[in-house]
Amino acid sequence: MTQPRGRGAATTAAIENAAVDLALEHGYDGLTVDLICEAVGISQRTFFNHFPTKDDAILGSYHPHVDEHAARRFIVSDGPLLIDAMSLISQPTADAAPPRFRDRLRLIASSPTLMTRQMERIGRLDDELREIILLRLTHQRPADDPVEREADADMVAHLLAGAMRSIATAASRSESGEDVAALAARARDALARVIAESAPPAQP
Repeated sequence: MTQPRGRGAATTAAIENAAVDLALEHGYDGLTVDLICEAVGISQRTFFNHFPTKDDAILGSYHPHVDEHAARRFIVSDGPLLIDAMSLISQPTADAAPPRFRDRLRLIASSPTLMTRQMERIGRLDDELREIILLRLTHQRPADDPVEREADADMVAHLLAGAMRSIATAASRSESGEDVAALAARARDALARVIAESAPPAQP
């Protein structure tokens, strides 16, 4: 018999909370599915009905996604390309953050495996991000070589992934309580400084 929707959601939340608590207590390598099942009072079969791996239970149900409103603004903007692109991935504010979000960021920053998995989640947006960036480049530089535009879109998408990793690391280490959206704004400022300092000097 199929479980009622509310009961299934409650079990999912209980598994996620237990996974985060136990990972914080034992470390990522010390966490096992058996420990999670024992804490929640469920069988392994029930666990795997909700999550394919312990990594997925720690990372939770929230997935990075493209902000559709930001994407529409980005396509017709003529501002700095890479800095503007940082607004494409939605960044949760303190009021709208998923449950245990900061605890998860701490775990991600402490585990190369979880960092890789989180970047894989962001990586699933690559095709969508490249398409949006390419639309912006086509709008901004319609006379350019299409192959060159494709190469530029690919480069911006890769640089954007690195910027997102930097924001996640900063959020996990922050002790000031700043939300991820505020940290993303600071990261955009830092990126603007780096780009300005990397520009070739003006010719006399």
